[in-house]
Order: sequence, then structure tokens, then C-alpha cells
Amino acid sequence: MNKTGQRWTKVAATTVAAVAMTGLGVSSANASECSGGGPDIAVSDVATTYVPGTFRAYGDGGATLTISAGQTSEVHSDVSTSGSVSVGSVIAQASVTAGVTLGESYSVTQSASGSYTVPDGLTGQYIELGAAGRSFSWSATTYNSGCVVTDQQSGSSVAPTDSPYFFKSW
Repeated sequence: MNKTGQRWTKVAATTVAAVAMTGLGVSSANASECSGGGPDIAVSDVATTYVPGTFRAYGDGGATLTISAGQTSEVHSDVSTSGSVSVGSVIAQASVTAGVTLGESYSVTQSASGSYTVPDGLTGQYIELGAAGRSFSWSATTYNSGCVVTDQQSGSSVAPTDSPYFFKSW
């Protein structure tokens, strides 16, 4: 390394990029990693899932339960962060990794009516208007300007899309 540290900077960036290419879960170097400007967030294990909504119609065996066109329902993400890592930054990275737009919350609206009849003999059943979403694992590492790790967090989370989706309990 020379007196200005230029060689070290090149070696560090090359090393981080090489580690990322080996699939060890570290993303390539970017301006935020060593500038103290924000966390480096990695997302993995993305899977399609159902995100529950706030609208439900209940009934017992023989009842016809309906969600009408125009019905709305609120859906919310389940992402817990603290400190330098925001929920929005985790969801933004999950959106990129999943290739779909995910959000912290949406109001979804059903475009067509749907009805289901609860099978005889069942009680306390429901249909629900929620949303298609993604479950995922994430990790976030925050560095200071000296490239020293100052915070590490990880979690398993769920975030919705704005696409309405029916769910029935039976």
C-alpha cells in the first residue's frame, strides 16, 4: 500500500467483488459499504406466499361466503429492523431480488366477485381478501468510513405485492 492508500482501496474493492462472485452472500462493493452511507443488504430464499388481509367473511357449514367486486382489504409486511437498517430498504432489496414490486403495505381491491360454500360439518370458517407476496430471508451489514462493521442484522420476513388474492380457511 502506498502512502495515500490507493493500492489498498483497489485491493479491498477487488476482494469484496471476488467474495460476492463466490456466492458467499456478500454483495459487490458499492459506495454505501465503506462510506458509512447505509447498509449492505442481501436477500435470499425468496418464495411466493399469501399475505393475510383485513377483510374476512365468516360462516359455518352450508353458508355461501362472498367477496364482492370492489371490496378492499389492507395488507401489511412483516419486517423487523432497528438502528441503521430501515424496513423500506429491506423491502426495496427484496423487490429487486424477487423481480416484483413489494411494499410495506397496500390497500388491495378485488376486481371480480367470488363465492365459496363452506362444506357441511365445518364451523367458524372464513374467506379472506389478502395479497400475493413473497417470503424471504435477509441480512444487513453496516460499515463505517474505515470499512469496519458497525451493525449486523438479519431476519425472515414477508412483504405483499398489490395483487389481490383470495384465501379460504378450509
